[in-house]
Amino acid sequence: MAWLSTRCKMRCFGGCAPGTVVGMIDKGPYTKNQLAERGVDEKELRRLMSLGRLRRVARGWYAESGSPKGAVRAVQMGCRLGCLSACAEYGLWVPPHRELHVVTNPGVRLPNPRPTDVQFHRISVPCVRAVSSLEDSVAQVLHRHDEETGLVVLESAVNRGLLGEHYARYLLKSVPMRGLRSEQHFSPLAQSGSETRLRLFFQRKQVPVEPQAVISGVGHVDLLVGKSWIIEADSQQFHSSYRQVATDCERDMAVQRQGYSRVRLSYEQIWVSWQHTQEWLKTLLRTRRHLSRPVAI
Repeated sequence: MAWLSTRCKMRCFGGCAPGTVVGMIDKGPYTKNQLAERGVDEKELRRLMSLGRLRRVARGWYAESGSPKGAVRAVQMGCRLGCLSACAEYGLWVPPHRELHVVTNPGVRLPNPRPTDVQFHRISVPCVRAVSSLEDSVAQVLHRHDEETGLVVLESAVNRGLLGEHYARYLLKSVPMRGLRSEQHFSPLAQSGSETRLRLFFQRKQVPVEPQAVISGVGHVDLLVGKSWIIEADSQQFHSSYRQVATDCERDMAVQRQGYSRVRLSYEQIWVSWQHTQEWLKTLLRTRRHLSRPVAI
């Protein structure tokens, strides 16, 4: 049910950080105080519950049908939806993961026994809403996960206009020990987590790589490695239609006529069989062909 969520847009849950975009929609679950902010008093609450438009999901918490299932489960455990799971709820590109990620407010006891499919992250500043703010959720990923995962999520937030580039760099600098290195690897140009993973692979090997490079007569390509090797990170969503396949073939012929070599990698090659893909990429790098300038046919 979208009526309650859309009629009251929250300004960056928990307050706006510099460089964030206002207008994030709070889909619940809600406390009684949060419902009151939306004009739902005790009498109206009882009426909505009788109509099935709101339901009690935990002590003091109420949800509508459109409330995120992960957030409902989080408040039922006395926690809040956060980290990777909250980032996914905000529509960010998130690496594949199986666990539900929740944050636990100070002084709150963890469930006993703990669910094996949930990752709990203790936070020092209480989160009053069911879902951690976007900026806090991204920061949680940066501090609790590896560099690659953090950059995937952060670059997605910037690319989608939900975080400003300057604030993104501020978040990176706040990460102990590896903040400076991560900032050097950061790019606001990545259009998918697959691009981020591939670019970071080359950056760590100190191989020249340019994201979203512009090739004359072709346009933007995902990555230009060295001087003449183009790598595209395909996905089934954007490269499965007949028209898109035909367009890709035309682009392939155009870059080959200009002397570039081009490789397309699928989602599965980048995220499922990544170890094998890395070995194959390293084999191609050893040929050093990417360092040669393209020679038009």
